[in-house]
Amino acid sequence: MSTGAVAVLDVGKTNKKLSLYSRKFEVLEEERTTIGSRDYNGLEVEDTEEILRWFLKVLKKLASNYEIHAIAITTHGATFALLDEHGNLAHPVISYTSERGAEVQDEFYDVFGSRTELHRETCTADIGFCNMAKVLYFVKTRLPETWATCRHGLFYGPYFAYELTGTMGLEPTYVGNHTYFWDFAGKAWSTVARKLGADRLFGNKMSSSWESAGSVKSELARECGLPADCKVALGIHDSNANFLPYLAKGYDDFLLNSTGTWCVLMRNSDSLTLTDAEIEAKVFFNQDALGRPVRTSLVTLGMDYDTFSGFTDAKDMSDIDAVKQVIESRELFVVPGVLSDATAFPGATPRVVDGETVYALDALQEQGGQLFTAPGQHYFAALNLGLAIATARMLAWCGIKKGTTVFIEGGFAKNTVYCASLAALCPEQTFALTSMKEGTSFGAAITGWMAATGSSLQNIGKKFTIETTSIPYRDLGNLDAYTTAFNDLV
Repeated sequence: MSTGAVAVLDVGKTNKKLSLYSRKFEVLEEERTTIGSRDYNGLEVEDTEEILRWFLKVLKKLASNYEIHAIAITTHGATFALLDEHGNLAHPVISYTSERGAEVQDEFYDVFGSRTELHRETCTADIGFCNMAKVLYFVKTRLPETWATCRHGLFYGPYFAYELTGTMGLEPTYVGNHTYFWDFAGKAWSTVARKLGADRLFGNKMSSSWESAGSVKSELARECGLPADCKVALGIHDSNANFLPYLAKGYDDFLLNSTGTWCVLMRNSDSLTLTDAEIEAKVFFNQDALGRPVRTSLVTLGMDYDTFSGFTDAKDMSDIDAVKQVIESRELFVVPGVLSDATAFPGATPRVVDGETVYALDALQEQGGQLFTAPGQHYFAALNLGLAIATARMLAWCGIKKGTTVFIEGGFAKNTVYCASLAALCPEQTFALTSMKEGTSFGAAITGWMAATGSSLQNIGKKFTIETTSIPYRDLGNLDAYTTAFNDLV
């Protein structure tokens, strides 16, 4: 008898992955490929046809050895498909990285209201063409002939579910992902959505991320060797997929710090209030798979780390002793913020401060070279400490409380100086590293097994464990004085 499995299609912006998960949430097989965007009449679009071709080809290969009970889908956000009256693409799926998004950036706010006004109403920050309402506005105003043929809209995950099943659906994690479409307080379509006609296009019946869109089309099931009743879960946004395992395990007061080039900090919140400082820092809300608001902030820790690491020939071997020395001297500071739209320090110039000398990032990049090789590991200690201070500020904006558990996943979980510095900066919180790997696919697999078995999220949570390793509090010296001096700089 073949081993039972759920197939997960994980669509990243460039990297695509198909993983098979057992009932015990073990990865049985995995295939990866790279499929980038393409040009269509001067507009950058997603190559959805190639993604589907690749997925079905690999699925057919793997189905010969496993009985695939369901397919789960997770994709990057800020993307949707528009369909015509026949259910075909009215236009190739537009990429949020398309440079033509700049055409409507300011015009959008002239039409729909100020950035601050819309941020408060829809809990959405201005992040360029990553705001899906701007993409829809682009189609309506720049591609009127296409707009005239549009009859349906599908967010990216449900779009792939539709291609596999022929059924259209709507789920909460995409509609509430910095779209300007959702009124979080009213739990309904926003005024922006109604003015654009998004409510008409995307429909009004909200389903769960794990609800089955139906069984795989019979012709695709035959082609790929799938069971006739192989179900397809509706789809889940990638960051929310990463968040889902912790909800399944019943964690309550927690924050997930998913680190990498981009760090995404997420925490459930009862309050939708955003302060002026949080709006300036572009703190926003997601909607989790249960339809609840998730306070979210983005910061480019990995990008900052890589950029500032380029100014030294040394490799990062910094340790706690180096951090203590930097803190004691209060002479060396690294202020991160490579991307002004994703920084904990809005308006501050990213730079290195070495005593009385200030080196702005722009000047360092123009000059080139490894100017900070001489400070050795003190430079990396200051860099990691600066990134930890940035994270601590973002944690506060995400509404952590005394006793909140902060889970750290991803690349920075291996950075012991960063982790120790963060724990020292926030002594009232508990910090832990987790065993969770490939959290996005794992979370999607949860939705797949729920669709296949009809199990509740709570019962599915009993099928796996998340091992955690506590990060102990370390006394780093006069950290308050160093932090005060750092904050004076920003």
